[in-house]
Amino acid sequence: MQKPANMKDWVNKLFIERSDLFLKLMNQRWPKTEEPVNGMVKVLDGFGIKSGRLLDLCCGNGRISVFMAKKGFRAVGVDISKAFLEDGKRKAKEHGVSDRVTFVEGDVRRLEDILKAPQPFDVVVNAWTSIGFFSQDDDLKIFKQARSLSREGAILFVIETMHTEYLSIRFYPTSYAEIDGLLMLEDRKYDPVSANAKTSWIFYNKRGQNLEFIDKVEIEHHIYSLSELSSLLKRAGWETVASYGSISTLQPMSPLTSLNIAAKAT
Repeated sequence: MQKPANMKDWVNKLFIERSDLFLKLMNQRWPKTEEPVNGMVKVLDGFGIKSGRLLDLCCGNGRISVFMAKKGFRAVGVDISKAFLEDGKRKAKEHGVSDRVTFVEGDVRRLEDILKAPQPFDVVVNAWTSIGFFSQDDDLKIFKQARSLSREGAILFVIETMHTEYLSIRFYPTSYAEIDGLLMLEDRKYDPVSANAKTSWIFYNKRGQNLEFIDKVEIEHHIYSLSELSSLLKRAGWETVASYGSISTLQPMSPLTSLNIAAKAT
């Protein structure tokens, strides 16, 4: 896929050029997906939504779309990465829901252009800190477009998301992870004034006791607070109705949990 206009270099490199590396990270989350999906289903049940059409923003390889389809929803997943979507199609087939999941390749900033939805969506999901990649104006436009494609009373979930309250208390400048034969080193910087984070991801192959360099990706994105994100969503036509520390258990949010929001289309 050709690099979309105004696409940040790191977004293009990590999600398109080196999609093979990020796929390994996403695949680690698949076994942990049923619990947050059960939590969302429980929240939706409280609003009388037991089935319907779901829009999965920045869907990656489709774990939310696939597991929500297994709960009876018809999902449309949107992502810029063809490789992610092809893997998502394979997984939807493996899980027996390929007839209930549609994947669309495109930039979510142009959501209304790439989706010609014949019917409005009942649920919208944005998972795993998939916001703040561009400007706050871009994020506002994304959620406004999601609202225009959704019915009144639809529910938006922003889940498994990093937030400023957490980083103000528990910021780790370095860490590492072993992922499917890879070693990933992370070097982080965070500016609390701008709430922008810069992270270097360095990937190595493990060769016995030695490491073989693969690639390095420099990431920069904006981190939202609960109040800032709720304010942005309200401007986009979504009223925050609940926040959780875990969408799986629906425990209250605190500074030491992730950010999970449920918002209602107004």
